[in-house]
Amino acid sequence: MDASGGRNRAHDLIRQVLAIGADARISIADRLSRLAELALRTFAAERAWIVHTDLARHEQRLTEACDPAFPGASITGELVPVDAFDSQFAALRAAGRPVLFVAPFPELPPEAKDLLRRYHVEACAKVLSRTAGDDSLWLVGLDFCRAAPAWTAEDTELLQEFGDAIAMIAETARLFAAAEAARRDLEIVFNAQRDGVAMIDASGKVLRCNQAYAGLLHRAPRRQDHGFEPCCIAGTDLGEERCALHQARESGEGRATVFSERPGDARWLQCTVQRVAGDPALFLHTLRDVTQQRVLSERAAQQARLESLGTLAGGVAHEFNNILMGMGPAVERLRHAGGTDPEALELITAAVERAGELTRRMLALSRQQAGFVGRCQLAKALREIVAVLRSSLPKNIHVALEIRGDVGWVGLEAGALDSVFLNLATNSRDAMPDGGSLSFAARREETADGPVAVVVVADTGVGIRAADLARIFDPFFTTKAAGGGTGLGLPLVHRLVTEAQGSISVGSAGEGQGTTFTISLPIVAPLDEAGAAPATSLAPERLDGRSILVVDDEQPIRDGIAFLLREAGAEVTVCESGEEALVRFAGAATPFDVAVADFGLPGIDGCTLLGELLAVRPQLVAVLASGYTDTQRFTNLQDRGVLFFQKPYQVGDLIRALAARLM
Repeated sequence: MDASGGRNRAHDLIRQVLAIGADARISIADRLSRLAELALRTFAAERAWIVHTDLARHEQRLTEACDPAFPGASITGELVPVDAFDSQFAALRAAGRPVLFVAPFPELPPEAKDLLRRYHVEACAKVLSRTAGDDSLWLVGLDFCRAAPAWTAEDTELLQEFGDAIAMIAETARLFAAAEAARRDLEIVFNAQRDGVAMIDASGKVLRCNQAYAGLLHRAPRRQDHGFEPCCIAGTDLGEERCALHQARESGEGRATVFSERPGDARWLQCTVQRVAGDPALFLHTLRDVTQQRVLSERAAQQARLESLGTLAGGVAHEFNNILMGMGPAVERLRHAGGTDPEALELITAAVERAGELTRRMLALSRQQAGFVGRCQLAKALREIVAVLRSSLPKNIHVALEIRGDVGWVGLEAGALDSVFLNLATNSRDAMPDGGSLSFAARREETADGPVAVVVVADTGVGIRAADLARIFDPFFTTKAAGGGTGLGLPLVHRLVTEAQGSISVGSAGEGQGTTFTISLPIVAPLDEAGAAPATSLAPERLDGRSILVVDDEQPIRDGIAFLLREAGAEVTVCESGEEALVRFAGAATPFDVAVADFGLPGIDGCTLLGELLAVRPQLVAVLASGYTDTQRFTNLQDRGVLFFQKPYQVGDLIRALAARLM
């Protein structure tokens, strides 16, 4: 064969090899089978085979094409021992080119000769190929079983090119598979991002995006949907000065936070646009849903405002308490003086007591008081609340009350019950914009732990979704529209009820089916027992000869208390600070029997003062007065026998308590 014929034969072979290798529709195993069949036809052999050796894994795989008259190992199912090829690998490496082995194969070891004889091989042409940087060897063999061929240098060159082409195709397929796997992994990571990511052009058109990005903009992440312009990029919506893309065109990076609103969905999106390195016409656009962060931030700001308001309310209530405390002794002085209108004095006393209850509510709601301490008659409190609601709620809301049996007294002050039921009534009012009915039903139940009062508050409003029932008492959670509620009313209700050792539950048949709250509170005393007024002595108590130290920074308070104590026969020393009291206590010629101290003193507070006085004189009768209650420091002092009086209090009650303690 002439040179041009040899070149054409080689070109035709390589063309066919490349065509098989480029067919990505079939697997690499099928491509190797087709290449073996091509070698069988091209070289007119009875058997063509390809052995792939993975050096890293120490694995070999055989692909074979055979003349039906001379079946090979893949057809007969014989397992060819790996070491049968070792001597051939060594011979091929030494030659550095294809080698034709001819029977009786003097250059091969006995085990290789036996293998070739079993398969009727008269001559075997082999080539070893290896790609650069690959841990794979490709051994291509041609078995001639009828007769040894007239092998030429052209056949050797053609077989070498064929072997190299197979190795190249296999390497290309491996690299392509690795690239495809990397592409799939990148796609998985791309779509797994919680933030929306897209590639956009200089005009803002989306060229490619992940699922999160499409979801944030309510677009399907399909190729035919690409090319849309997101609303958060368009300069017409934000203005060029606020557009993240405009900023990125100017400086390479831009940021903006926008409000995206669609029917049934409103959210805040944080946009970041960065120019892609190496391509000034492409930008990476990142979207992050920051709605929850903004809601939390707004709630934190709202909470801070509420805390500031609570602090202010607490301060006002405390100062108001001091004013009331100054008025109380003055009223008692007028009563003792006689010649004054008794009815007018009683009206003033009632007004002072009512104002004192108001300050206690303010302190509790500002959280400077852990709760409303005391108890109240439940039936009476419910009647008063319903009377207020009937006059204050819209006329299209009917308010009903039913009380069955003796519901007795419960462990909450009237102010606490006001907060509980008024909060529930406010929610019911908001749930019935077109009117409806609100009912209160109270009954007594006997339980294993004792009698309880059960109050059911039901409305015919819009109801509560089942998904929201479990969260209804969570702080800041609200089912109302934005700006319609703080989410703090029901948590306060829950706190007050549970602090009174009670329970509260909520039920709703669904949206439009109304809501029912069921409150259970332990009955602390039956109506007849708790309602009886405590017996008091008609004769006033006396403190004759007792030495009392009164410490308060408010002059009207300390002077008023001192006057009434002196009327009761006591010897009174007044001080306006804890430091002055310590000096007077240490220098007293006669030890003091009693010390009455206000908690909120400048410098040394009342708790510290009484602690130091008791350390010096343990038998001292100590009294702490304050508008605040339920702190651990107060409790510690009470455990040491200190009496506690919450402002405003009646000095007559103080005198009776001291007389009882000093007996």
